[in-house]
Amino acid sequence: MLNELRRRWAFRCRLPALPMALLLLAMTALFLLGHDRTSFYRGSHHDWNSSQTLAFAENLSFRHNVLIFHYQTRDGDGNPRYSTPYSRFPPGGYILVKLAILPFGEGAFRAKIYAGRMLMLMLFSAAAVLAYQSLARIIGSKWSALTATMLSFSSYYVLYYADKISNEVTLDLFAVMLAFHGMVVFVQEGRFRQLVVKSVLALMLGWHAYAFLLPFIVLGLTSELLKPRGSVAAFSLAAVPGRWREYAGILRCSRYAALGVATLLFGIALLTFNLGNEYFALDGEVPLRELPSVESVVKRFSGNEQFNTVYDARLEPRTFMPEQFYRIAMITLPYAVNPYPIKGQSARYSYRDYPGIALGVLLVGFCVAGLVSIRRRPETLLPLAVLVVSGFCWALPLRTNVINHDFESVFYMGIPLAAFTLALLYLRRLRQIRLEPVLAVGALGVFVLSVVAMAGVGQHRDEIAVEAEQMADYATIRKLVADHAAIYIPWRQWDLIVSGTVWADEYFLAGKTLIYEYGDAGFLDYETRWHPNNPPPLTYKNGDAHRPALQAGDYLLLDTREDNAALLTPENRHVFLYDWALYRELYREANLGSPIIKGGWNVYLRDSHLTYASAECRNRDQPFFLHFAPQDIEDLPDYRKEYGYDNRDFGFGNGGIILSDGTCVIERLLPDYDFVSFRTGQYTETGRIWAGEYHPSR
Repeated sequence: MLNELRRRWAFRCRLPALPMALLLLAMTALFLLGHDRTSFYRGSHHDWNSSQTLAFAENLSFRHNVLIFHYQTRDGDGNPRYSTPYSRFPPGGYILVKLAILPFGEGAFRAKIYAGRMLMLMLFSAAAVLAYQSLARIIGSKWSALTATMLSFSSYYVLYYADKISNEVTLDLFAVMLAFHGMVVFVQEGRFRQLVVKSVLALMLGWHAYAFLLPFIVLGLTSELLKPRGSVAAFSLAAVPGRWREYAGILRCSRYAALGVATLLFGIALLTFNLGNEYFALDGEVPLRELPSVESVVKRFSGNEQFNTVYDARLEPRTFMPEQFYRIAMITLPYAVNPYPIKGQSARYSYRDYPGIALGVLLVGFCVAGLVSIRRRPETLLPLAVLVVSGFCWALPLRTNVINHDFESVFYMGIPLAAFTLALLYLRRLRQIRLEPVLAVGALGVFVLSVVAMAGVGQHRDEIAVEAEQMADYATIRKLVADHAAIYIPWRQWDLIVSGTVWADEYFLAGKTLIYEYGDAGFLDYETRWHPNNPPPLTYKNGDAHRPALQAGDYLLLDTREDNAALLTPENRHVFLYDWALYRELYREANLGSPIIKGGWNVYLRDSHLTYASAECRNRDQPFFLHFAPQDIEDLPDYRKEYGYDNRDFGFGNGGIILSDGTCVIERLLPDYDFVSFRTGQYTETGRIWAGEYHPSR
């Protein structure tokens, strides 16, 4: 018995099992190294996609019919409504995130972020294992499969976003690798049921799986239709009418056709469920053409002009195609430099971009040439052809050329997998098998070094510490807000309450009724919110039926502390909750006293604050100037000393609110140094609208 156990153990520890062990060992580097994974700060930028996904997951429940939405709001009649539904993606990924964060309490924000990022890293590792298993079948060597996998998973676009809580990166990567593994097993062993199950599961996680399924089905079906004629050259369109029964029989028996029908019907059912969710969430008042998901699809596929402007996209072939080749190059190269998008507003290229574009063209050419060289091996040709064309099957129809979405380069993941596989197949053809373990070890080293390099990109420890304090503030706020009440959040430019992290307040306040000061009856306009330089017109007036109904018992959320009777969170440090009804009474113009400056807006001096108020909300969208002349010029920041005054210009979007009687109010803090006077007013590009000056000593 003991000898038998020893024999089995020795068999499991033989060399063929070593590549998988090394792959799993390399993946542990991802878990051990990296940025603070309890924060929304990801290196050199704010991870808005993770905060958005967590908000979706927090709100996901059977009570809402598995609807994907940002937050709940209230209409002008006081009825609960949803913000713009976001059911354009399959719910599978959000369900996984929901399950990951479910064990933690409602105030455990950092723990939930950590759980979400760990889930992404586990799925990333699973995607790498699936890629390795698939390539091992194609190449016929586990060592070469390990080499191709490690090199392919070492690029910036893959590693930097590995723990991004998003269905557009790691979840999609896992989904397509799952579907691809099913394709390889089917081609080699004919396991059709396994292929269908994996394809359906992949579609539950993301639509990107269709970019793999489409070429697989089309190429596989084409090969079956051409097979009776012997070759492509022997195929004749003139012969089709006379052979339609033969082709119909092939289609009827084809498993590729069956896969196409099954996945198409499943996708239609999934999309119908999502659209039905959106339709009923909007009370059936929105036409099908105007549903948020339908509008998103139309904009993507049509190259809509508004879509181009909003997302800084450039869809003309002369700029679009070079960008795609650049992305192909950057996702193939292991991490060396930070490959930020090569274009700005001008959509022009510089001399530094051309090597990347040229490399992308060469890589595609190499893959095509490699496919031609192995055309007589269908069990290898078909899967590799799917890898090569899958990225284009996604990017070309959907116009994937969005600068802010550089993580979408992961859609070209098939190119490096195919390129490295073809190179290793050529190496095996030269019978250089002894080099395979050496190359694999080298690829492992490249992967680990890339992970280490990624861990050191743009740390923001101070911002992470501030964010932790903000989360503690929100945990306090959640305990105070009654279930039936709403939280009123004035319109902010870009960052709202949490500095730099869009959608974070929807995550921190998930399950609460939120009323934003927007011009769309409390519904969120996705594009408008992303462009603070073009703020929406706020048309709310007293008695306007479209104004979200604010009631006694509601709350006001601000990022400025005002020590008054309405403040409910005196211990908070960054985010403050106020009693809305009491705050409204405190800031009525009749209760503010006499203004120190009269103009387009009246300015009141209250303790350490300046209060700007306008009953008509005049020129609300125009910027304000506020200049302080100090008693001692040394009190000024160094960069202001040459001017002799302190510039504290602001806009109404920086904390302004609209009271229920239509009055616009905004607070500004006085400086903490003594000043001789200050000047304030509003201006446009052509000059000042109004201005006033105040001297404390007079």
